[in-house]
Amino acid sequence: MPMPSDVLWIDTGSVNCYLCRDADGYTLIDAAMPGKADLILARLAEFGGQPADLRRIIITHADIDHAGSAAAVQARSGATVYAGEATARLLTGGRSPRHLPRPAQFIIDHFVRYGRVPAALIQPVADGDVLPVLGGLRVLAAPGHTLDQHALYSPSTGVLFAGDALNNRGDRLALTPPRITADKAAAERTAASLLALSPAVIACGHGAPVVDNPAAVTGLIASLSRSQGVPI
Repeated sequence: MPMPSDVLWIDTGSVNCYLCRDADGYTLIDAAMPGKADLILARLAEFGGQPADLRRIIITHADIDHAGSAAAVQARSGATVYAGEATARLLTGGRSPRHLPRPAQFIIDHFVRYGRVPAALIQPVADGDVLPVLGGLRVLAAPGHTLDQHALYSPSTGVLFAGDALNNRGDRLALTPPRITADKAAAERTAASLLALSPAVIACGHGAPVVDNPAAVTGLIASLSRSQGVPI
C-alpha cells in the first residue's frame, strides 16, 4: 500500500509534519520548528487548500521541533489545536517537555521558548479518542521519548503517525536514542504496541515515512521481542 493520496508528507529539513485531507478540510499533524509556517502553508496550497481550510492542528508532543510553528499556523488559519493534556499545558507556555541530558535541559528550560498557543484555542485529547480525520483517527498514548507524547492511527488507511515513538534512520526503524528518552522502558513498550497494529505506513517524526517495507522494521521488532521476552 503506498502513502494514501489524502496524506502529504512535509519534510521541513530537520523534522516531519503531515497534512491530511478530508471532505471538511485539512488537518496538520505536528508543526515543526519555529519559522516554518510559510513552508507549511505553501505545501497546504500545493495540496489544494487555503489557510482557512485548515481545521485542525494536532501536536503529538510539545518539543520545540514538533510544536514550534503551531501558534503561527493557528493564527493564520484559525484552526483548532488538539493535544494531550500535558502537551496542552506546555503549549500554553511555549515550553518543551523534560527528556534531555541535564545541561541541554537546563538551556531548554530557561532560555528556549516558542510561540504560545492560548488555552482557549486548544482542544484536549486522550488515549482512546477518535478524531474525524482519515475515516477515524485513533489517539494513542505513546510515552517514552517524552512522557506527554501521543501517536495517531488511521485503521481505514493503515497510516500510523508515530511522532518520535518511531523514527527512520538509514532506512531502518528505530527508537529515539536513550540519551534523549525520558523513559526507555516505556519507549520500548510504546514501540511494541504501535508495531502490533501492523501499520502499512509509519509516518515518523524524523526520517522518510516507512511505506509497506517490512524489512525496515525487522531489526526493531526482533530487538523489542528480545527485550520484552515476548513475540511482537
